[in-house]
Amino acid sequence: MMAMTSDLSQIEQHQIRERLQTLYVVNDLLKHTEAGGLDIHVILPRVLQVAATELDAVDGSIIIASAERGVEHAWVIDAETALHPDYNTFIENVLDEGVAGVVLQSKTTVRIDDTSMSDLWLARPDEQGNNQPKSAICVPLVARGQGIGVLTLTKLGIGRFTDDDETMLSAIAGQAANTIENARLYEETQYQLKVTRLLNRASQVINSSLDLNEIIQSLLAQMNEIFQAHALSIALASPDRTELVYELAEGQGSDGIVGLRIPANQGISGWVLSNGEPVRVNNVDQDERFSTLGDMRSGVKTKAMIVAPLKVQDKVVGTIQVLNPRNQFFTEDDLELLVSLASLAGTAFANAQQFARTQAAEARYMSLFDDSIDPIILTDYDGIIVEVNRRASELLQYDSAELIGQSLDVLHQNSFAAVIESLRRLNGSFTERNKHIVITDRHAIARDGSRTPVEIHAKSAFMHDMRIMQWIYHDVSQQVELEAMRRDLTAMLYHDLQNPLTNILASLELLSMEMAGSLDPTVATMLDVATRSSRRLHHLIRSLLDINQLESGSPVAERHPIAVETVVNYVIGMMSPQFSRRKIKLVTNIADELPDMDVNADMVQRVLINLLDNAFKYSKRGQTVTLAVAQTSAYPDFVLMSVHDQGPGIAPRDREKVFEKFFRSSENPAKGIGLGLAYCRLAVEAHGGKIWVEDAPGSGSQFSLILPVYSTD
Repeated sequence: MMAMTSDLSQIEQHQIRERLQTLYVVNDLLKHTEAGGLDIHVILPRVLQVAATELDAVDGSIIIASAERGVEHAWVIDAETALHPDYNTFIENVLDEGVAGVVLQSKTTVRIDDTSMSDLWLARPDEQGNNQPKSAICVPLVARGQGIGVLTLTKLGIGRFTDDDETMLSAIAGQAANTIENARLYEETQYQLKVTRLLNRASQVINSSLDLNEIIQSLLAQMNEIFQAHALSIALASPDRTELVYELAEGQGSDGIVGLRIPANQGISGWVLSNGEPVRVNNVDQDERFSTLGDMRSGVKTKAMIVAPLKVQDKVVGTIQVLNPRNQFFTEDDLELLVSLASLAGTAFANAQQFARTQAAEARYMSLFDDSIDPIILTDYDGIIVEVNRRASELLQYDSAELIGQSLDVLHQNSFAAVIESLRRLNGSFTERNKHIVITDRHAIARDGSRTPVEIHAKSAFMHDMRIMQWIYHDVSQQVELEAMRRDLTAMLYHDLQNPLTNILASLELLSMEMAGSLDPTVATMLDVATRSSRRLHHLIRSLLDINQLESGSPVAERHPIAVETVVNYVIGMMSPQFSRRKIKLVTNIADELPDMDVNADMVQRVLINLLDNAFKYSKRGQTVTLAVAQTSAYPDFVLMSVHDQGPGIAPRDREKVFEKFFRSSENPAKGIGLGLAYCRLAVEAHGGKIWVEDAPGSGSQFSLILPVYSTD
């Protein structure tokens, strides 16, 4: 009996020594592996093999995973298993539903005596239908308190693993976990460094070249350094978006895949094109969207793939796909990286397209530039001539080579410095971009000294990535001659019509006075009509004459200091009777202690009469027209006058046009020929003031004007 006990004690001691020796071997193995470079692809199979040998296991696996990113690495003793098409899906299912997921989450060992009787045990793809019982043991890999993976071993038969086996395997896992975590962190660091280098190189390529094929081919080659995948490709949507056309490829089957056209509504890539969302599929055979057209053409069997949309200005124009990674799995990090690279590729496409459009636009512009019937000169931002078209050379009698490098000022009597500064300000303002400046009253001086009156349209533009100024000349010689003739004829007509019309009006008024009370009612009515019509015609001719004089730039004569109340009282006295007849209320609102105005009183009175008459025409019975006068801090050297009514108002698009001669709004027609407001603008501006129209408070229109106050300085 004592001999038997002694024998058992010796056996136990021998087993303990063997297991201690095993742990020593494992520890020594891990130290040598760490010294060799922390390659996780070396560490995992070695740890798995040592554990299987020590516990006499026939099969086993090691899975490294995280809750956030899923499976990162998986290794099995039987290499044939990893080649099975459903292997990737099986590993993910084991973590989701099987014993590995339970052990990883709980960080506790699970021992299964009979796998055929356990709901936690999932049969491998190559073992489907094989119900031969096995024993299994699964221990967690825990580093720094976090579960980083599981180590699983199996034996044929029931109940083949003992408590001692569990203790030994847990010890091996405990020793290996920290080394695996260090290798994992090292691999992640190296991966991030590679990603950073890739993104940096890709950005450099994109910023240094506009050759799209060169950029994308370089990008694909660099991507493969990171993904270590069998194949990468880029497919673009056809113009009608009915097909995906594979334009570029790298890796296995690239020669066969380039040029492939597949319907845009088929395959995983087609889904990404349609939905604009990235996709990660680690087992394409389990995804109903997968199409085999690419495999048939390239001769490469697709097992796993990630696809990201290629976007240009938020529009999906194609897809970029990576197939079959070296370690069988694509992680979420892989997909995020592909999305980032797709964004860079999209930038490259956008730059290349913009460059192509710019080149085409410049080619069209230069063709139109030289063939234009208008003289065109291009200068830099300092006004130095950089290009001259054929028509400009003809007008100025210079060869284009003689003008290039010269200042624009040599072609004109007056400097263009102020105009150039205005163009710079326009270009710097977003709201004013693409607007131009029109320059009148200029003459272009030719080589022989002859002067041609021109109107110049100036604007900013681009040529060969250089910001320039474009000066388009219009020869206005004929317009100048016609305008001079028109002014002479108009002045002659106004003066020649005014005198006989004055005589007719005086005769009609005298006839009415002499024959008052003795005329037949019908004759009296006809005489009254003739008198009123003559007055109206006389007023029209006087308005035209005044406008003609103001347009010619004649200075305002007989300006004197005059009180605001004097002008307003005269105007109210003139207008009150007609307002009273129509039952329209005329209200004045005059501020106290206003300074005198420095104006021609008659002209200002006519301005206010025109504004009140205009308000009267558009007002209805019972409405109010208000004349207000004040002085504000916005215009300290001016008196602010306003006339506002309660009429239909003036459309915003017509507010500048109402001050043009003969303008009549089609929306609110009224009597008149459209000279009153034109006179108002010219008269006010001749005094150095300004006039404008806006919506009145409440409703209607408000015409406002400012006139200078009298100063003794």
